[in-house]
Amino acid sequence: MTQMAGDELAPLLQWSVPKLGGDGTVQLSAYPGHALVVVGPNGSGKSALSHWLGANRGGSGTPVTRVLAHRRVWLRSAGAEMTASQREQLVPSFDTWDAQPNSRVRLEGESERTSRLLYDLLGRVNGRNAEIAQLFDAGQDPSSVSESLLTKIDRVFALANLGISFRVTNVGEFEAVRPTGVAYPISEMSDGEKGAFLLAAEVLLAPPDCVQLVDEPERHLHRAISSDFVVSLMRERTDCAFVLLTHDLDLIGKLESTTTTVCSVSEVSWGGATATGWGIEIDSGAAEVPDSVRQAILGGRTQLLFVEGEVSSLDFPLYRLVFPDWTVVPCGGAEEVKRATSGLNGVDAYHWVDGRGVLDGDARSPEEVAALGTKKILVLPVDEVENLYYLSCVVDAVADHQAATLGEDAEVLKATVRGKAMESLKASTVQHLASVNAVKILRSQALASMPTGEDMINGGADLPISLSSPYPAERQKLVDLVASQDYDAIVRGYSVRDSGLRTAVAHALGFKSLDLYEKAVRVLLGNNEMLLTQVRKIVGDLPS
Repeated sequence: MTQMAGDELAPLLQWSVPKLGGDGTVQLSAYPGHALVVVGPNGSGKSALSHWLGANRGGSGTPVTRVLAHRRVWLRSAGAEMTASQREQLVPSFDTWDAQPNSRVRLEGESERTSRLLYDLLGRVNGRNAEIAQLFDAGQDPSSVSESLLTKIDRVFALANLGISFRVTNVGEFEAVRPTGVAYPISEMSDGEKGAFLLAAEVLLAPPDCVQLVDEPERHLHRAISSDFVVSLMRERTDCAFVLLTHDLDLIGKLESTTTTVCSVSEVSWGGATATGWGIEIDSGAAEVPDSVRQAILGGRTQLLFVEGEVSSLDFPLYRLVFPDWTVVPCGGAEEVKRATSGLNGVDAYHWVDGRGVLDGDARSPEEVAALGTKKILVLPVDEVENLYYLSCVVDAVADHQAATLGEDAEVLKATVRGKAMESLKASTVQHLASVNAVKILRSQALASMPTGEDMINGGADLPISLSSPYPAERQKLVDLVASQDYDAIVRGYSVRDSGLRTAVAHALGFKSLDLYEKAVRVLLGNNEMLLTQVRKIVGDLPS
């Protein structure tokens, strides 16, 4: 996705940003009409980097403006509350305040800054109106006069689906105008509308050909409109270079890829109150890496665990309990997990990120399990991840808890649960579970037996594949397990969600639904470190 600017375009400003521990520097450049996007989690040093970039210009005469993350949006009035002389006195103070290291966390002169912004905006509007009047009075064509800043703000609002336009009243105050014609002072707008208006004014009033450092441009803006608003605003200032320090990963997708450079910040080092280095990497946007993976990386994650399912799945919180040190990224199906894991580990661009995968057992052969292990993918020792909820150690722990709560005999309750679980495995259920496993095994065998391209070239019209049905053996194995009452082997080896076993266990333990039982298991795992350790040992270690 990311491409650096072409050689024909000269940068407005360049920096050599120190890395952590004095481990070299990262070269960042700001080109006119381009965006340098800095992403990373809270506490990674983005605001400190913004201050450092503003202070380290290398003697360049390029003007740099900073829009601070902790900017305020409240307005005491709808107009400027200062005179020309007060403005002249305050502007040097703003520069002095912003040069201080603590400006990244504290904003001096909040109300004065807002008043100065409205003063400058009103001055630009009135200056343009005076120029038009002068040309008109002289009998000349005023169409050559540049477009009003208020018209530009209106356009930005419209492109972000914010149905408001703006005008100046006879007493020099700004009004917001709804499509219905209803008008009211801008001081009565919502915080989000005020934030958008003030951000637009600040960006549009910046000096020509400058570098604009905008910390958290999405602040005070609703997520649904923030990225469109920021992109539209940048298009009004193609003479400027933008450095956007943001949490909004959706913004990256809205920016033009050929004019955008993305870098990820993971941490910052300090020398007193001064930042001395950053964990910072340029994102290559490698094509092999799925978008979901890039989103997690750019969000500051360094240990990613790719799993089957969706974020809404109950598997997601279970994985987070079992692998607490990893950021769990649901990918959908097994092939997506394989692609995400191999894609991340197969490129050098994300060398600082560690990726692993986890797949359901799905009756995989030992050879397939070993092969996936070499690709840093763990195959679970259970047919499906939700089977972990029904392991003996888990069921027994829930039974102990229920017995203590209800004043029952724990051993009797455990025996009852086992009995009900085994009773649920009728002959028809055994046939079904065996057939499900047989299909999985046959599918793997068929894929392994697929001819290669060379086989097709040399094999003529017929490509015979001979496979024996695994069903008789699977059925007999399951019949024997039921006969021997081997509960754990059944739970580990078969798709018990296709049976009544789960419901039998939940009801025998006093839960009205599977959801309630599985929720209780997650709470118990979160509170019982010994049980959680048992489950982790069963699951096994991630391959290195």
